[in-house]
Amino acid sequence: MKHFHMFLITILFLYGIFSLSVLNADPKKDPFESLHGPNIYEQDYIFKQPGVLGLDELLKAVDKSYPLVLAAEKLLSEAEYNYLAAEGAFDLQFKSIGTTKPIGFYTNNAADAMFEKPTPLGGTSFFAGYRIGRGTFPVYDGRRQTNDYGEVRAGAIFPLMRNREIDKNRADLRKADIDRKLAELSIQKLKIEVIKEATKRYWKWVATGQEYLVIKDLLALAKNRQTQIYDRIKLGDLPKIEGTDNDRAILQRESQFVAAERELQKAAIDLSLFLRKPDGTLILPTTDRLPIGFPIPIDYKKIDMENSIKLAWKFRPELKDYEYKRDKARIDQEMGFNSLKPQVDLMVAGSQDMGPGSVVRSKPELEASIILNVPIQTRRPRGQIGAAEARVAQLDQEYQFSKDKIMTEVQDSISEVIASAKRVDVIKNEVELARKLEVLERDRFNLGDSNLLFVNIREQTSAEAAVREIKALFDHHVSVAHYQAAVAQSLQINQLP
Repeated sequence: MKHFHMFLITILFLYGIFSLSVLNADPKKDPFESLHGPNIYEQDYIFKQPGVLGLDELLKAVDKSYPLVLAAEKLLSEAEYNYLAAEGAFDLQFKSIGTTKPIGFYTNNAADAMFEKPTPLGGTSFFAGYRIGRGTFPVYDGRRQTNDYGEVRAGAIFPLMRNREIDKNRADLRKADIDRKLAELSIQKLKIEVIKEATKRYWKWVATGQEYLVIKDLLALAKNRQTQIYDRIKLGDLPKIEGTDNDRAILQRESQFVAAERELQKAAIDLSLFLRKPDGTLILPTTDRLPIGFPIPIDYKKIDMENSIKLAWKFRPELKDYEYKRDKARIDQEMGFNSLKPQVDLMVAGSQDMGPGSVVRSKPELEASIILNVPIQTRRPRGQIGAAEARVAQLDQEYQFSKDKIMTEVQDSISEVIASAKRVDVIKNEVELARKLEVLERDRFNLGDSNLLFVNIREQTSAEAAVREIKALFDHHVSVAHYQAAVAQSLQINQLP
């Protein structure tokens, strides 16, 4: 009995010496505590840590430097230039013609110059010009002859029926304006998708970092235990197979650690595609920039389904895209109805000859004319109207389908958020139980009531549960990103006062 007591005291003494040596190496951590699990803190606490890469920093880099976003913004520049080109239809124009007839019964010289200015004001256009004619002119061409200083004239053309409400120039301008809005919507749609993808890759990086720490701690447990096991083998307290089994566990966990390290590197590389300097250079995030954990899962009970659907219908660019496309089709429809109308234009012009010459031409003149053009066959405008109406009907159906699709996306994203949050709670309880069993099994092993095989199984089970909790947290935050994309939350932030 006395020898047994001495043996037990020796074992406890050696174990205490080993524990103290390890604790002195890292006083902040017990080498035999439970495995590292996902830390969950308030988001403000996590992202206020020095050097931490926050999601806001990533999304700012995406907005300013991501090539696809910058490329999409060029679409808006292109649309702006197309709008400028459409405005060119109302530019001031200068026309002139000069004629000389040096040989013949009638010899003369004539020049005519005129400024024309179309306007979007009811299709009205204005003109003003100057002409001069010198020499002899035949009677039928007498209008070309002027007094010595020439003739000035000015006038306007007023559409009374066709081209009064709309004409080709105004139609092209309205379409160009709609194209600008469509370009803006294309940018918005791309940004929603890019933000969603960047957010998913960010949480993937955070999750793989947490998994890396779990595997790292799992390996550290086996290594920290190695000296203790071999000391106990020397004392005869453990069979040699336990040392061999622990060596095997170390090799197995080293393999897992290498794989986890590679996954972390891959996640960082994938994230660097979105994390860029202002000049577009990729930034490879280092492990020291990893957040210390995940933010607390959102309170899904505060998500209102009906309000979320209304917000999605209001801010999602897809619905506005169909609305603008319908507006373009209706412009074609208006142009068709415009072409059915007869052309009745009123032209009013005044002129005044100047200088010596005919007394008849010396008095100012005012002239009014009616220009009439009546279409007899109207197949082209009727076809244009029918095609536009069919296009509008098509877009109405697509609009309704898109509206229904957005509603189902919002419903599905909310369902995903709720399920993932509940899964986090369930797995959290599983992790707590797995850690308790791990600690109890290790205590049994230290007392000689268990073997290393069961300890390894408990530790591996605890690690797997911790990894599942990390994956559940990753899935939850990804589901939140899906929900935010479904309701176009990034656009709400930008547009709401």
